[in-house]
Amino acid sequence: MSDDKNFKEPYSGRWFLASLVVLIAISCMHIITGWFTFWL
Repeated sequence: MSDDKNFKEPYSGRWFLASLVVLIAISCMHIITGWFTFWL
């Protein structure tokens, strides 16, 4: 089993970075919407 070449990590670094960006965007959403309504 350790010799399997087709094994893919279920949670790779790309998904980790994507989830990190989403979490930061959600936590800063009030700031983003505030600036958006200010400049609108």
